[in-house]
Amino acid sequence: MLAVGRAGLTESDPTELGEAVVACWDAFIDVASDPSTDLRAPSRLPGWSGADTCIHLGQWPDSTPLLGLLASARADGAGTPGPPDAANERLVARHRAEGPDAAVAALVRARDTLADWFEGPEPGHLGRHVSSSAVGQLPVLSLVHAGTYELAVHALDLAPCGAPEPDPYLLERGLAALMDVTGALSGRSGVVTSVTAQTPAYGWGFSSEPEGWTLQRTGPEKFAGPGVRGSVQDLLDTSAGRTNLAQLLLSRRLVVQDLRGFMRLAPLLHEVPGLPGGPVLKTAVGGLGRVTRLLRLT
Repeated sequence: MLAVGRAGLTESDPTELGEAVVACWDAFIDVASDPSTDLRAPSRLPGWSGADTCIHLGQWPDSTPLLGLLASARADGAGTPGPPDAANERLVARHRAEGPDAAVAALVRARDTLADWFEGPEPGHLGRHVSSSAVGQLPVLSLVHAGTYELAVHALDLAPCGAPEPDPYLLERGLAALMDVTGALSGRSGVVTSVTAQTPAYGWGFSSEPEGWTLQRTGPEKFAGPGVRGSVQDLLDTSAGRTNLAQLLLSRRLVVQDLRGFMRLAPLLHEVPGLPGGPVLKTAVGGLGRVTRLLRLT
């Protein structure tokens, strides 16, 4: 089943989008495999080492997420993914004893599988078809690119392991994925709005309506309507619940513009009660939800 109307990054050239996705995987692998990175050390994720963080992102004989996504798309979006957190814990428990080298090898397999897929005909034929996700049906290419958000956040999660700072390109694509997925959910909920997330150097903004959503890269100049301004790391960490949002707002490291406009996103939170989604989708929506809930009280 094809996604109708406008569809954000799904409207990009599949070859160019594939190059961006693969580049982000390369950037994450560079962080994880850097000589200064000790994957046996604790990450920012409670109870998880750096290797554990890599394990749940990688491809294993018992876990190839892309195959399930494509199978759902070929079946007109059929399927209902189970709770991701428990599945991730089980996957990590099964492979934890294999060590950091195996975790990095799993990342490379996941990267190579995506690269091979983008080199074939399916991204052009299947990219706009919807696939089942934990928050409902979304286009295949939107979901594939959404993984760059998770890669960006988890690259930052490896900092306590001594990892180097991620390539700025990875962080920017992660922010683009955050806004693309949120725009998709906003459009699906029938919300008419435009929202911008802006860093000192650039921004990404979506416009949504019942017929779909668009995504556009913006500059650092002033913008109209609701949005958030801050460093790309603060924007990503806030969306993923890694920082104290109140402190960032009080210190003005994050600045929210047009709260009333932000409240138009409330239907997203009602549509996904409890946010029982996969990590990237759950944090994408949950992060913006936390912003709006906090500011409602100030």
